[in-house]
Amino acid sequence: METLALLTHPGHWQIVNDGVMGGRSQSELSEFLNANQQYRLRFSGNVSLENNGGFASVSRTLSQEEQQILQQAHPGGIRLTTLGDGKHYQLRLKVLKQGELVSYKANFDTQAGRLEQWTFAPGEFIETFRGADYPTRPYPDLTQLVAVGLLIGNGQAGDFELQLAELAIQYTPASQ
Repeated sequence: METLALLTHPGHWQIVNDGVMGGRSQSELSEFLNANQQYRLRFSGNVSLENNGGFASVSRTLSQEEQQILQQAHPGGIRLTTLGDGKHYQLRLKVLKQGELVSYKANFDTQAGRLEQWTFAPGEFIETFRGADYPTRPYPDLTQLVAVGLLIGNGQAGDFELQLAELAIQYTPASQ
């Protein structure tokens, strides 16, 4: 099993907050080295419920090279390692399906100040569209993955900080 690491310079990531719908949440993504000189990304900000707001998100589009690796492999799951703040988050995916982008989510709860690792199999993701969930629809085909992201919402007003230590797709090369 090999991994395709997805933590890269924050310039490759895009912030999308509830301001697209009139909300007032704010977030940012920054890179730093922790006390052990390990590379991390920090997703932080403030979720505001004012003005029908209530979410902050960040996403990263996979490069053409990364997409080709997955299309020619057997992706098994997505590994995520975070240092959390005790809040509830979603790992988000965008997958190309019959020429359309389809969104999926998998929920995870963090414990404040604790480094935690999850591995999400395709069957743990639920299709979602503009806040509505479709749990009976098929799971995502990770060979068609085009973007990954994180979202905080669900009425969790206030400051947040999630440190990303690892975000990687586990796969078996097609030749094996």
